[in-house]
Amino acid sequence: MRTSPRSVTALPLVLTLAVALAACSSGGASTEETAGAGAPAASAKGEPEVAELAVGIVPVVDHASVQVAVDEGFFEEEGLSVEATVMQGGAAALPAMVSGDLHAAFASYPSFFLAEQKGLGVTIVAEGIRGNEETAGVFVNADSPIQKPEDLAGATIAVNTLNNIGDVSIKAALDELGVDVASIQFVEMPFPDMPAALSLGNVDAVWVAEPFRSIVAAEGARKVFASYSGIAEEIPVSGLGMTDKFVAENPNTAAAFARAIEKANALLAGEPDLAREAVQTYSETSPEAAAALELPTWVEGAPDVEELGRWNDLMIATGAFAEPVDMADLVASE
Repeated sequence: MRTSPRSVTALPLVLTLAVALAACSSGGASTEETAGAGAPAASAKGEPEVAELAVGIVPVVDHASVQVAVDEGFFEEEGLSVEATVMQGGAAALPAMVSGDLHAAFASYPSFFLAEQKGLGVTIVAEGIRGNEETAGVFVNADSPIQKPEDLAGATIAVNTLNNIGDVSIKAALDELGVDVASIQFVEMPFPDMPAALSLGNVDAVWVAEPFRSIVAAEGARKVFASYSGIAEEIPVSGLGMTDKFVAENPNTAAAFARAIEKANALLAGEPDLAREAVQTYSETSPEAAAALELPTWVEGAPDVEELGRWNDLMIATGAFAEPVDMADLVASE
């Protein structure tokens, strides 16, 4: 059993061709500009170079730290004015950041790793959340013959993005249990489409995070496997990033932003129910639905390079990419 704090999964942010195209636009950092640039230090104490920031989030409880930092005045204390820009789909956040339409974005850590592999020049500047066994996982219909993780061999499982946090964590954890993961067919499907697909029998199982976990559970589905278990137990799931170019040109802004998020994470670590209120301000989550959500446990402090590096191992082991990402290039230094 690992001893680090536990938390819930974030809605994974997708890297698509749009990211690569966005990198070539005038607002973002090009491959030539960012290759080998390294992650600039995020400890500057001067006045923010850019005071007004647009930050991309997805309307899920996992991204509550940005709204909490707004509500509690943590950004204001750092001389920042931050607008939490809600992206209707995760695939929009990183491309918008790389193109310069956003100054920062929440994303799954595998998405940042893949962006770095593509030479898009991104820097993880603030901690998000970590995975646990209570929320995201693989669900099946109540009458499914699949009763335990080993029964997933040969199954068709829907995940929201291929070669990302869902299927990579599932493959790694099931492989550790001795399941033939090569026999599993993963299909890409938006989270909102999964409840109906499962109910109709179009797939054998779905990998869901909140609020979709609550939706399928309310319809009678049962969880047979927690993807953040075993080798993937308590693995960091998501965080906030900026482009290398933006951090290099605005080190005071990046440092101030990171400090405000750390304050919000520390507050949420002690008072996680604040997230139930916050999520209602940037999503259509009702008070009743918010009360039923499985909440994450936010962790204090800066991104943990050693813990983040676990994604190098899992993504190489599962074939998501062949060579490890240089963590010194990806994570902002203290």
